Amino acid sequence: MAAARREFELRGYLETTIEAVAASAGVSAPTVYANFRSKAGLLSELLRNAGGDADIRGLAAEAMADAEPASRVASAARIVRTIMEREAGLLQVLADAGRGRAELDAAWRQVHDQQRSALRGVLAGLKLRAHLDLDGAVDVFVALACPESYQLLVGERGWTPARWELWLGEAAVGLLLRPPG
Repeated sequence: MAAARREFELRGYLETTIEAVAASAGVSAPTVYANFRSKAGLLSELLRNAGGDADIRGLAAEAMADAEPASRVASAARIVRTIMEREAGLLQVLADAGRGRAELDAAWRQVHDQQRSALRGVLAGLKLRAHLDLDGAVDVFVALACPESYQLLVGERGWTPARWELWLGEAAVGLLLRPPG
């Protein structure tokens, strides 16, 4: 996996070959194919493991324990920012790979589904705006916090990651949580 990540981030999706990954990992190409089936399958597996580090899990546990709704949502924004910064290279590889092929479309869905699952846990039990149920709230947060949003505002528009995190937290609180009172 480390070899695949290095190759993808160094060469990009199109230029990376299974043979190069295998050589970098010190295994045979058939071994890589047997385990991942394709280059898109290898990228998908890398994405599946993204954001699962112990420190991220610790931040998530802290967020889940926070009883104050706005603070809990702001903590979720901090976690998303941390993942986006840490996984920027891998997410850029996926963006450069594009869409239109079933395996790559599935990798994009996987990224969004992983984020949706994590955010569901953060938002569960919070007092949401009257027009939102949990699924709708998760959808709104994912739309705000998706890699495409981060890339647009931080990568293209020049926002700092800290500014994006603050915006994300404030926007999510304003759009999702029932006003006090």
